[in-house]
Amino acid sequence: MAFKNRFLVSYILNNQPKSTEIETEMESLKPEQTRSYLEALHATRGSDSLTDIQVTGLYHPKNRAGSPAHYRQAEGTMGNKMT
Repeated sequence: MAFKNRFLVSYILNNQPKSTEIETEMESLKPEQTRSYLEALHATRGSDSLTDIQVTGLYHPKNRAGSPAHYRQAEGTMGNKMT
């Protein structure tokens, strides 16, 4: 099973800001490569209503194992008693 990379794609559709997340095995993704996907997603083939496509790599895991950091405490730090 190949590792999938995640990308956040932000764009303007009919003068409204939108974004979507794309998972792919590709290591990088260019705005030109996402245009056909976005056109199919919104049924706007060859339309000028889709502009300002930007791609940002998401490098953190989507589902982290364990508890959120604000629930974790190092052993021996419970309560910090003042004596």
